[in-house]
Amino acid sequence: METQVRSPQMVFMQPQRLVVPLFQRPYVWNEENQWEPLWNDVVRVADRVLNQPFEKHHPHFLGAVVLQQVQKQTGQMQERTIIDGQQRLTTLQLLLDALHAELLSVQALPPAMRIEPLVTNAEPFCQRPEDRFKVWPTNRDRPAFNAIMGAKPPIDYNAVGHRGERMVEAHRFFSEQAREWLSLNGPEAIQLRAAAIETVVRELMQMVVLILQPTRTPRKFSRR
Repeated sequence: METQVRSPQMVFMQPQRLVVPLFQRPYVWNEENQWEPLWNDVVRVADRVLNQPFEKHHPHFLGAVVLQQVQKQTGQMQERTIIDGQQRLTTLQLLLDALHAELLSVQALPPAMRIEPLVTNAEPFCQRPEDRFKVWPTNRDRPAFNAIMGAKPPIDYNAVGHRGERMVEAHRFFSEQAREWLSLNGPEAIQLRAAAIETVVRELMQMVVLILQPTRTPRKFSRR
């Protein structure tokens, strides 16, 4: 077992698939209990970065996740099963993707480009369309997740469909919050605010990540 403290940058940067097992419950986080508190934490750290740009800022702790390595053939994209933490990891993907879309809309291109590889695997690593996603949810949530994470900015949430699905509503929530926060001090401050919040979501959030090694198939010994 390997245990490390990692930022979203470290968790999501490399080409990989984090797969939710089919037996796990669907996505259940909501605005009141999880999305809004998470966004408030992001904004609180981003405001500190803006107000004290030359200070060292302590990261915000998001909790722990447990992953199990999946044995793959050499050359195939890395895959891990999410044993615990699927709600947290899925929400982070929705937040990052929504923020990426809003950064593009205000032409904050360098921050947007730094976030993009955290939500999309590069095409050369993808054998199937769904391989582009870093997190792949259980069957119940796949249609909504595929629709919202695959939507091209600027996102028309009415056209995406799946109205009322929590994944779509989470993405919409983070998009609206990001748009409002980025524009708080007028157009002249947008680029500075974009760089601050991008730094926070990539580097100043932390999780404890436990990685379990693949389960080995017991050897069969013949009787003599």
